[in-house]
Amino acid sequence: MNNRFDRIEAHLRAIFEENLPKIFTGHQPQITLVDELIQVMRGYEREDLAGQILAPDLYVLTVFPGDMIEWQMHQDILDEIASTLHRLGMQEGLAFQKSPKIEMRSDQKLNQGKFVISAYFSPKDPDLPDTAVMPQQEGDEREPEVPENAMLIIAGKTIFPLDKPVIDIGRHSTNDLVLNDPHASRHHAQIRSIKNHYVIFDVGSTGGLLLNGRRISQATLHAGDVIRIGMVNLIYNQEPTSTHSTSVIPVEHDQNISGEGDQ
Repeated sequence: MNNRFDRIEAHLRAIFEENLPKIFTGHQPQITLVDELIQVMRGYEREDLAGQILAPDLYVLTVFPGDMIEWQMHQDILDEIASTLHRLGMQEGLAFQKSPKIEMRSDQKLNQGKFVISAYFSPKDPDLPDTAVMPQQEGDEREPEVPENAMLIIAGKTIFPLDKPVIDIGRHSTNDLVLNDPHASRHHAQIRSIKNHYVIFDVGSTGGLLLNGRRISQATLHAGDVIRIGMVNLIYNQEPTSTHSTSVIPVEHDQNISGEGDQ
């Protein structure tokens, strides 16, 4: 058992040895991120009824609140670590209930530059079809008010205007915003105008929906919020900006997106 985790740790170190210094936030060397990740993975694995070894799939990275923005700027590296962990784990005979994810939270009790990793098994999702789209509510024929000057900023530079009461987002070409990302579900999320605010919903996606590093099922959007769908960052913005002054987080890598058309 220990040999397989040793091999996973060695592979992770070899792959991410150069990238990990990019997310150095204090005196705790970030190379220990791999150490801590494998350590909690070792401690929480369990055997199912069929004798298969299950590994945790949800890893929560808790950091000092003042370090949160810097960590979020490198969410792409954390996502790549989680994806590689999944691939290496499967090669070593481990099973996961869901594709591993690394989510971020903050805790004022931590010292600046320090972090803690916890591991969990995600609950199994109910059997929902990947193509399930949230139905619109009936009984009110009035056109909902649409927030003015709202948009999504994709890859730090591409602007997708939000000018409809309902915006569907996903990999399928019938969506309003098409994400050419294999990690996105065909129908992944929906943004709806409710009481002159945009609210985002997870519509039964496989990979889940992240808002500012936390997994959510629905949330009201405010300027500067970072939406994560698959491997794509979408930053919600609205001009004039609302009273919520969340900092806009730049995205380092271009994402493969389009606003319309077939795959």
